[in-house]
Amino acid sequence: PWRQPASALERLYYAGLLFRRYARLGSYHGEVYYIPSDVLPSLPPLRTAELTVNVTPVPAPPQPRDQGDSLALDLELLIARLRLQPAPAVRDGALATSYLAALNARWWGERDPERLALLLRAGQRARLIVRRGDAWQVSTAARTWLEQEPYRRLQALFDAWQGDSAWNELWRIPHLRCEETGWRNDPLSARQAVLALLRRLPAGWVRLVDLVAAIKAAQPDFARPAGDYDSWYIRDRATGQYLSGFAHWEAVEGSLIRHVVTRMLYWLGAVALDPEGERLALTPTGRAFLRLTAPPPAQPPLPLEVREDLTLVAHRRMAALDRARLERFARWQGREGEADRHTLDAEAVWRAYNAGLTPAQVAAFLQRASGGRVPAAVQSTLRGWQQRFGRVALQRAVLLQTVDAETLRQLGKDAELAQRLGAVVSDRAVLVPDGQVEPVLARLRALGWWPRLNGLSAP
Repeated sequence: PWRQPASALERLYYAGLLFRRYARLGSYHGEVYYIPSDVLPSLPPLRTAELTVNVTPVPAPPQPRDQGDSLALDLELLIARLRLQPAPAVRDGALATSYLAALNARWWGERDPERLALLLRAGQRARLIVRRGDAWQVSTAARTWLEQEPYRRLQALFDAWQGDSAWNELWRIPHLRCEETGWRNDPLSARQAVLALLRRLPAGWVRLVDLVAAIKAAQPDFARPAGDYDSWYIRDRATGQYLSGFAHWEAVEGSLIRHVVTRMLYWLGAVALDPEGERLALTPTGRAFLRLTAPPPAQPPLPLEVREDLTLVAHRRMAALDRARLERFARWQGREGEADRHTLDAEAVWRAYNAGLTPAQVAAFLQRASGGRVPAAVQSTLRGWQQRFGRVALQRAVLLQTVDAETLRQLGKDAELAQRLGAVVSDRAVLVPDGQVEPVLARLRALGWWPRLNGLSAP
């Protein structure tokens, strides 16, 4: 073989100009060739051509689709709801779908299950929602995130997705079935390669098919650094055919590019699409994500609109923290264009009151969030609720009853028992505070009074 080498690589190897060993290169682990250190200084400088993506711009569509900051708005809504009521975690640790289904009418973006999974994953990766035991809850970092401007909030979600090695787009492509046979792809390196190639796109709109073809010409092995096209076990769901070999590049790598661009990047607000999904363009937000331009200037938040009929209109450009706070005391009614419509009613404000928020505090919030434009009728209604709420109280209590007044008087003579009892209800009954039930029961038994337990379990 050294006299008649089969390739230039083999000729260099037998000439001692290349060495061979086992090593790891990225996700590849196996046999590699390398230039020995005593040969490398003798070689001329390496001239590398900058990687280019040759795509011709096309006219912009008349009605482009752009998700904007919808993903951040929907995560804001989820955070607000989790703050009121933590969500149960199902067996695999995911958030219960029934909890998400209750918010279906309120999502700003698509209800696609994969988008909602991305929403949860990004929120988890950004440490905005956390799992504690069997429930999903809001983290302490969520408030800081809500206080940021829209671009920064969305950028946190983009960065969370961009660096997530466990989120595998290839395994989420609907028409492909990846089989668990021990093979592994590297979603992180493939994603980074696609983003690097997107940075080289010309400004404006391009056809998706042209982008896929350009990536195939410039860097076909972007998803398989080792160039191995035979070890992945992937079937076409419709036909059941295995898609092995470079001949199926369009079906696998091409589908992966389309999935990343038209779903992940579209939902993250980085890419705009035409109605048919055949043309795309990086949005100003997307160009800032890829460090091509500075972030777009922040627009001033819009104030809350408070109407005389107790309707509250919260525009999507309202301060995120204030939008989330509305969920505590206002009832959502629907959507008016780019705004959510809520209403104040006695029950919603009463629920907030029992959670620690008084009508006076609600009035102060409305005054600030609306820029001082709260109608007199709304202020009067809140003052009325403030006067009526809390004048009557209900509480759970245990009632200690005796057969006659004399028995109760005898119990009251015991100093230890008397200090644990609550308000006297009648000459034969007294309340037992919630935290004193066990000590009272123990003392009664010690004194020889063995009570009948109605509705209570014996310790």
